[in-house]
Order: sequence, then structure tokens, then C-alpha cells
Amino acid sequence: MTGPANILTFDIEGFIEASHDSFDVPERYISAESERKEIEVNTTAILELLRRHNQKATFFILGRIAGDMPSLVRKIAGEGHEVACHGLIHRRIHKFDKIACRRMISDAKNMLEDVSGRQVVGFRAPDFSITKTNLWAFDILRESGFLYDSSVYPIDFHDVYGVGGFTRAPFRMQNGLVEIPMSTAHILGKNIPFGGGGYLRLYPFALTKFLFSRLNTEGLPGVVYLHPFEMGDVVTRIREISNIRKFRTYYGISSVKKKLSNLLRNFSFTTAEDYLKMRSLE
Repeated sequence: MTGPANILTFDIEGFIEASHDSFDVPERYISAESERKEIEVNTTAILELLRRHNQKATFFILGRIAGDMPSLVRKIAGEGHEVACHGLIHRRIHKFDKIACRRMISDAKNMLEDVSGRQVVGFRAPDFSITKTNLWAFDILRESGFLYDSSVYPIDFHDVYGVGGFTRAPFRMQNGLVEIPMSTAHILGKNIPFGGGGYLRLYPFALTKFLFSRLNTEGLPGVVYLHPFEMGDVVTRIREISNIRKFRTYYGISSVKKKLSNLLRNFSFTTAEDYLKMRSLE
């Protein structure tokens, strides 16, 4: 599909590990072996879908996955996708002080580069957890050798993430780091998120398609982000969580593959790194 380039990304993490910051996970659901299987099976499903569509994507991968599952990281890199960093473990950035954050980011970057054999130039914080309280993380990323970050949601109403008033367009900051914000539609003075995760699951495809077209008309890229548990057949169903949490976590999972396939048929996508090269932002 021709047209303005959009950016396709996946955050490679285990569902249970990624849930710990959001709610208490009962002990009976915690299993390293089960989590490895979930990541392996579901990420393989992602790779198969991308092959069918002849599409490349950016994979933001936890450093610990490079240590535990090096063959999977090599497979992702070997199929021509961009390997980027999602931190060492899935913990929100505001849970680290500056010294620990620097060490964590450096260790994760080194592990991913050693395993993939590729230079890692991109970063995304778990749960988009670079907010107004820890903008110092941008300097740590630049000093650690990253060229771009994709952690900011330019919204001001979410209970976990968001930087109200932040630009909606990719841009180079004063320290040289490029920020690729998550997709939003500016409606009635508010930035409305769309294009990834729960928003892609929740919105009907016709609305998502309309918002992508509108964003491209503005000259901005849409950024898709998804997770293995949203794309594969292995999903841990936690019965003990609240109905609201179940809705936020599981609603619309069965629709994701079809919605993503339709996006890939209707719009042009590339990796984050290649987008920067196309726009001379690298």
C-alpha cells in the first residue's frame, strides 16, 4: 500500500510480568515456563502475520527476554525487523531513581545488541511511563546512545501515562533525541488516543481507519502498538480481577488480528528507525 508512512510496533513482554504494576496477580498464575511459552507462541504468530503481509516492524523487547529467549530475539532480527529496547524488566520508569534507571537501560541495550548483533537505537518505556515527573529520562536515553524514544502519549487524562500539552508530531529535542509520540486525534480541544493496544481493541475498525486517514492528512504518522497476548492464541485469563479490569485487559482481543490485517492493507507502514531515515531525523 502506498501513501504516507505509518509506524508499526510491538512491545514484547510477558502478560503476567506486565500486569504486576497494574494489579495484584494471584500466585497460581505466575510461572516462568508458561510465560516463555506465551511469548514464544504469540510472537511467532506476529512474525507469521508480518510475513504474509510482507511487512517490517519495530519490536520493543525487554532485555531479560534477550537473556531468557535469545533465539527468539535472533529470529526477529533475522527476519529483518528492528530490534529496540523496552527496558530490562517490565517496570515503570518512575519506580527507578536516576542511577538505577541509567544502569537498567544500559544493561538492557547491551543485552539486546549482544544477542541480536544489531545496534539498538530506539526505546519505549513500559506502560509509556515517561511522564512530566521523570522527563530526565530523555537525557539518560540520549547519553546511553539511543537515537529515538517512543514513550510519550500526548494526553492528560489517563491514570498511568500521558504528558498533557506534548506535541503530537515526531520531533528532535534539544538534547538530540527524537521523540515519536503515540497517535492521537485532536478533537474539540482534546487529544484522543487511538491506534494501539486497548484503543485498537475497543474502537470499531471504521473509526480507526478514519482516524488514521485524518492523521495522515495532517502529515503525521500513525503509530500502531500491540503486545503478544493481543496477537496470539495463548492468553492467561485471570478470574480474580474486577470486571472493569477484565474489560480493560481482554475486551476485543479476538478482533485484533483482523483489524491489524485491514490496517496493513489500507495504509503504508514501516519501522520506527526507517521512518526517521525517511524524514531525515536519524
